[in-house]
Amino acid sequence: MNGKMWSDLKTDFHGSPLVLGIIVAFVTSLMCTLVMAGIYTWSNFSESTLPYAAYTINALSALIGAIIAARSAGTRGWYYGGITALLFSAMLAVVGSLVDVSAAFQAQTLVRIALLGLIGAFGGTIGVNMKR
Repeated sequence: MNGKMWSDLKTDFHGSPLVLGIIVAFVTSLMCTLVMAGIYTWSNFSESTLPYAAYTINALSALIGAIIAARSAGTRGWYYGGITALLFSAMLAVVGSLVDVSAAFQAQTLVRIALLGLIGAFGGTIGVNMKR
């Protein structure tokens, strides 16, 4: 193990900017979903706007997760931001296909994953330039 102690390996794993960014993205997504559920419950919003709200929540969550990941990494913001957003969106697609069997992977799903990756790369460039 190249002379590394167990505590060093444990610190390296928990200090991963990608893991932190993905966790932040999922927590942001959960919080925004709860807020939107309340808005849709107690207002007169039409359910036809629900897909747009979901896309907005996913994009916002990927952006925030990418900013946090790149800020944590300190370098290569576009890389850490893009990979964080790609992993987040791929996990969302897998969970979505498990929940709804008819929502199989299609070209549209791959386009959404790539678009969120680009949003993450943009967020990463913002995050790496933010002061700690």
